[in-house]
Amino acid sequence: MFVGKVFAIPPAWGAKTLIHLATAPEVADVSGGYFVRCRLTRPSRAAQDDAAARRLWDESARIAGVD
Repeated sequence: MFVGKVFAIPPAWGAKTLIHLATAPEVADVSGGYFVRCRLTRPSRAAQDDAAARRLWDESARIAGVD
C-alpha cells in the first residue's frame, strides 16, 4: 500500500523511543510524559482535548461491546 509506505517509519525507528524510555537512567523518574524521538515533548492541542478523548473512549467501548 503506497500511502503506508509514505507515512510509515521502519520498526527499529519506531521502537527507539520505547527502548530509550525502558533503559535510560535519565528518564527513570519521569512518569506520564509524552516523548517523541527520545525527547520529552508537549502533546498537540488535539491530544490534550479531554472531550475528544472521552468521545474516543466511549466509541471504542461501544465497538468493543464493553461498558
